[in-house]
Amino acid sequence: MPATKNCPKSSPRVAHVNFNVEKERSFLRYVKYLSNPVHIMWRNFLAGAFQGLGFILGSALLLALIGFVTGKILINIPIFSDLGEAINMWLETTLDAQP
Repeated sequence: MPATKNCPKSSPRVAHVNFNVEKERSFLRYVKYLSNPVHIMWRNFLAGAFQGLGFILGSALLLALIGFVTGKILINIPIFSDLGEAINMWLETTLDAQP
């Protein structure tokens, strides 16, 4: 018969005290964070910079995808393909004429 360890079970009171200690530590970290305005400004600056970067990259990818898909679809419609050819010829002549 293997020996078993008798692990004392935590009482609800001990668990409640541990939970309160963790809440107090979290609260103290939050108070420390709020007491340093430079840290708050730096974190908000970084958050805004990354949100702006994400917006720009996401918009660029979405517009590129929409342009690619509509280009593949509209190239098969005669009216749009004729218009595309006319625009392409105009661009080539305009860009070649510039010094």
